[in-house]
Amino acid sequence: MEWHQIENAAAVARARNFTKASRKQAVSQPALSRSIIKLEEELGAQLFVRGKKDIQLTQAGHVFIEKAELVLQLMKEAKEEIEDIASPDKGNVSIAFLPTFGPHVLPNLIAEYKKLHPNVTFQLYQGAGEVNMKKVQEGQADLCITAPPYKRPDIEWTIVREEELYIAVPAGHLFAKRQGLFFEEAAEEPFVTFKKGFGLRFMFDGLCEKTGVEPAITFEGEEVSTIAGFVAAGLGLSVLPKKPEIAHDPLVFLPINDYPLIRQVAIGVKKQGTLSPAARQFKAFAEKVLIQNDGSRV
Repeated sequence: MEWHQIENAAAVARARNFTKASRKQAVSQPALSRSIIKLEEELGAQLFVRGKKDIQLTQAGHVFIEKAELVLQLMKEAKEEIEDIASPDKGNVSIAFLPTFGPHVLPNLIAEYKKLHPNVTFQLYQGAGEVNMKKVQEGQADLCITAPPYKRPDIEWTIVREEELYIAVPAGHLFAKRQGLFFEEAAEEPFVTFKKGFGLRFMFDGLCEKTGVEPAITFEGEEVSTIAGFVAAGLGLSVLPKKPEIAHDPLVFLPINDYPLIRQVAIGVKKQGTLSPAARQFKAFAEKVLIQNDGSRV
């Protein structure tokens, strides 16, 4: 059974006339008739009763055409979905990202992109760096935007930005008027930080290990705004980037004098994976914008 035979049979059933169906299918009437006869021979049943004025479906014909119409509709939908996937101006892009990029960076990035490509849709996952990388590794996300770029043999990274990390203290703290701070000076202070698995927690733990500080952690969170809120309330210090969404809080950001921290923001994709045209185009756009801008716009 060939695809054109199914299409021809459906056309005859709709038109109830071989001449009209042949015009619709852009084939000669004899060729259309031969394809139907060959199909009936293969099925071992007559599909149509040929009358002088019109064509009627047999019982077998009703069964076949009902299923054929379903198949044709499914194939039409499949073709449309594949065309969307194959077009860089359509389709869906799935992104896993850190909470620190949620309030400002990613929404602005997507908004700018949709001005150029309004028909592209996005599926977003927010979580810790380890979780985001796993989604890329398992194919749930096309790409992840995270920091720092953890070394993984199956992830390819593009560094798009570098951000300095500071010791964040409440505005009324004893350290607030300082121009900078040695991390060891804060050894006796309580800290609020991110949960294990987040990039900022990974870097905070590394800082503590290299400076020999054993911090008293009073709270572990998942959202940068929550961490900033705890610091502003005087419940502890934290190590944070100076992000626009938290810079307006009553916080003071002090450079770390003894061990400056720079976190690299990177876009990661699966090395052996194949990005759709839409995902590949968005990745190129994101890399260009994030590299060119310092965070004032995105």
